[in-house]
Amino acid sequence: MGRASKIRRLPEALREQLHAMLDAGHTLDEITTHLKALGADVSRSGLGRYKPQVDKVAARLRESRNMAEAIMERMGAEAATGKSGDALIQMLTTLTTDYMLRRLDDPDAELEVDELRALARAVKERAQAARATQDYMGKLREGARQAEERRMREALDKAAREAGGTGAGAMSPEAVFERIRALYRGEA
Repeated sequence: MGRASKIRRLPEALREQLHAMLDAGHTLDEITTHLKALGADVSRSGLGRYKPQVDKVAARLRESRNMAEAIMERMGAEAATGKSGDALIQMLTTLTTDYMLRRLDDPDAELEVDELRALARAVKERAQAARATQDYMGKLREGARQAEERRMREALDKAAREAGGTGAGAMSPEAVFERIRALYRGEA
């Protein structure tokens, strides 16, 4: 492997400025002048060789974003909703972007779609597992709530029998239970 170009050996802060200027559409002459004013040893021809590589990587990054969006569409609407869906989309986009950035040193490398497909499958399976866990936990909570309501009903019936409360002004056990249940559920 050959020696890295002067552009690639620039300090990260200068390379960030270079990339920002390229993105903003500055000419190679403007960029060369600016970097030289900052003390960088760069040439216009070196920038000219570097720019197509950056353009190719930028195109592949756009492609990876589009790929991540397409993969999320295939996962279905349920997996891509709410905060967890946003996190999945961001994670998949980040992973595909990182994958593409690793190719900065070799912009002609083939895109390994099978790896990204496997990654998307893993993300999808994780999302489905999380959803199944969420559904299971919801069912457990509902079962526990129903069991508590049964115990509450039994306690109320027992208390009503013991008190013998069926006078003219007394609430029926059913009405008391409905009131307690509404308070318990936060509906009243």
